[in-house]
Amino acid sequence: MMETDSAGRVSALPLAHEKDRSARRSIWLMLLGALAMTSCCILPLGLVSLGVTGVFIGRLSALYQFHWYFLAFASASLIYGFWKAYKPVSPESCASGSCARPMNRTLMRSIVWLSLLIVVGAIAFQYLAPVFLSPF
Repeated sequence: MMETDSAGRVSALPLAHEKDRSARRSIWLMLLGALAMTSCCILPLGLVSLGVTGVFIGRLSALYQFHWYFLAFASASLIYGFWKAYKPVSPESCASGSCARPMNRTLMRSIVWLSLLIVVGAIAFQYLAPVFLSPF
């Protein structure tokens, strides 16, 4: 989709807007996947250490039975996020001389790596928590 302005120049604003929406969607999916991975173990511990208490924190441990589904969702969203962040720009999109990148790739790549660290930390927490939380 190309638009022509009053001077006769062609702009690719609608296409850039679609790419921007896709990049933002991948970022939100990665962060949601990372949050889902922490929902059964790390999130309740973090909420209790912040002083949040209640019955719902005990119910968050019931989400552990969905751990493998959360891991599959987080892995799929991370793969999609890495693909969006590191996909090379095609020469066809730069044929007009403007390679518009609607999303800052450095920011997107840092969010991808942060989400990966959260997911790996959530996986490692299950195995390291008994070591750190057990009495001497």
